[in-house]
Amino acid sequence: MAILTEEGRVVIADSISIRPIHLAWGLGDGVWLTVPPEDAGATGLLDEAGRRTATQVQFVVPDVAGEIVLPSGSFTLSGTPTNHLFISTQFDFADASSSVIREIGVFVGTELIAGLPPGQEYFVPAEIDGPGRLLHIENIDPLYRSPAIRESFQIVITF
Repeated sequence: MAILTEEGRVVIADSISIRPIHLAWGLGDGVWLTVPPEDAGATGLLDEAGRRTATQVQFVVPDVAGEIVLPSGSFTLSGTPTNHLFISTQFDFADASSSVIREIGVFVGTELIAGLPPGQEYFVPAEIDGPGRLLHIENIDPLYRSPAIRESFQIVITF
């Protein structure tokens, strides 16, 4: 039986890091009374509100004293590719304001419609020509958006 080597995992993370990466958020299902488990076979969010270009995509290594502290552990930035990819996105005040967010997803390879303004970083579903591939999905406790709050998400994906 063959296995995927550690170096092979680094190659996968490295290949993904150079592609367009977006963090999408969605409304989920308003009837969820508790946060349901994620579907490993999902190819998109249940009800996407929009997506933003990743602010930061870098390699990290696990480090108990690391500066990046997440529920999954602590990490330190790495100057060389690793099998741990740190993805950070900061949404703007007006992004999906007044929505209730219940799901987030990381997409690789989003294709946008032609003619969008240069420098645009947030995209609603009508501005997306091809969603790309869903790399990570997470159902979350309801997040009640307010135009007074700038939401940030940080995720480490380990390959």
